[in-house]
Amino acid sequence: MQDLTKKIPRNVVILGFVALASGFGQDLITPVLPAYLTLLGVSSAGIGLIDGLLQGTTSLFRFISGILSDRFHNRKRFVFFGYTLSSIARPLLALAPSFGALAALRTVDGVGKGMKDAPRDALVADSARAAAHGRAFGFHRLVDTAGSVLGPLLAGAILLSLTPTLGTYRLIFAASAIPGLAALTLIWFGVREPASAPRAAQTKTQRLPLLFWVFTLGSGIAMLTKVNDSLFLLRAHDVGVPQRWIPFLFAGFTLIYAACAYPIGVWSDTRGKLPFITAGWFVLACVEFLFSRTPTVPIALALFALYGIFFALTEGSGRALIADLVTPELRGSAYAFFHTIIGACVIAGGFGIGRIWDVASPQTAFLIAAIGSSVGCAVFFLMTIMRRRTR
Repeated sequence: MQDLTKKIPRNVVILGFVALASGFGQDLITPVLPAYLTLLGVSSAGIGLIDGLLQGTTSLFRFISGILSDRFHNRKRFVFFGYTLSSIARPLLALAPSFGALAALRTVDGVGKGMKDAPRDALVADSARAAAHGRAFGFHRLVDTAGSVLGPLLAGAILLSLTPTLGTYRLIFAASAIPGLAALTLIWFGVREPASAPRAAQTKTQRLPLLFWVFTLGSGIAMLTKVNDSLFLLRAHDVGVPQRWIPFLFAGFTLIYAACAYPIGVWSDTRGKLPFITAGWFVLACVEFLFSRTPTVPIALALFALYGIFFALTEGSGRALIADLVTPELRGSAYAFFHTIIGACVIAGGFGIGRIWDVASPQTAFLIAAIGSSVGCAVFFLMTIMRRRTR
């Protein structure tokens, strides 16, 4: 631990392992929830809506928590409260009797994720040197995503050992309580507020820069048409991947994401974040286009590997870019605005792409998604040119 914290600050290391524990619990659930909802008779639009509610509510509540964490100069409090809500909502899925109850619990989970995400991102940025934001966020994505590998592996092992019934899925949901408790313990005893955290009074005299808003706009356009993870997994099953192996498929592309996140973060500190983000959306556009062509199972597996690379290229780099673009006094607010706008786009896109899937076809849904990702890629490319001219 001591050698690691020489390059990665202590807070970032602990927050990484908090995210690992919470991600373990979250992704016990994520890869099996579409099949569970299908057994309950929920349509693709309904599955897309639930996923959109989770992701969208997450982003909307980042707005509140991000601004308040700047105002009250205490990010840890919001991080702990958010993880608490998610840690309670996830195992309660095992007791949910209806679609409405499931949707409500996923929304509560989204509130929890939203309450902790923007303050946590700001806390990571506050804890790291400005020249090492990419490294810090890359490490956080690496450890966070490791939990998202372990969770699906356990879910897959349970499905291989037991018949995939409603009872089996509920057992998986209940098991998410254990890693949730571990995450809360790490936050309570391990995370500290940085001594150099900014004072709230300074935020009134500053504004978020133009390049931040351009980046937010491009991300929002791209997310309006992005196919969410649940529908990606349904598409994999459509083209021939057995249901029992879906959690392992989820774990596989997440493992690729984890393995690539840290080196990409380190490289982005010296080579710039925007080229990696632009490349990531180009990769996603290609993946979505090829899924619109009904690929064979081997090609689908390769596409999921590229899907993991998309996340590695964009997730950590995007969060680090925001930290670079805005002053420390406005970081919580910047993550709040960014994630709120993205959240609105995710809610609309999650339902819209699912509806296109139901009314037209999966092929049409993925083709439209590929077009949207291409537009986002073009915006980020233009932003790269804009940023070079302003230096």
